Amino acid sequence: MTAEGRVATGASAWALGMLVLLPIPFLGALAAGGGMIAAYGSLSRQGPLAKQNAATARAWGRLFLVSSTVLLLAQLVIGLVRMTTPSAPATGFFPQGIPFALYIVVCVMHLVVVLVALRRARRGEAVRVPFVRSA
Repeated sequence: MTAEGRVATGASAWALGMLVLLPIPFLGALAAGGGMIAAYGSLSRQGPLAKQNAATARAWGRLFLVSSTVLLLAQLVIGLVRMTTPSAPATGFFPQGIPFALYIVVCVMHLVVVLVALRRARRGEAVRVPFVRSA
């Protein structure tokens, strides 16, 4: 129960996923994933619904944080290799821009999942993401 007498739903863990919209490039993804993971600690003590929603948000945040970090590191490595290799001039965005394009797709998908989950959690429903297990 919260101070106002309402049942805690764990929606704040999902709301932290909106940090991906920070106007600082690439920092938003790190803040969103990290915030969703960190919110579990305090929300797990506020009731079973809040704990379940926070666990699902933690699992999604972990998946998002790892995937976005791997894609950004892959983009960095590909860019450095292409810049330092004299025999392979960098021409055009693709194929060396594929990790960055996938990063944009992952961020848009993250926003969609977070908005849907936030809406469900605010209604007092348990949130389930189909391909993410919350332990």
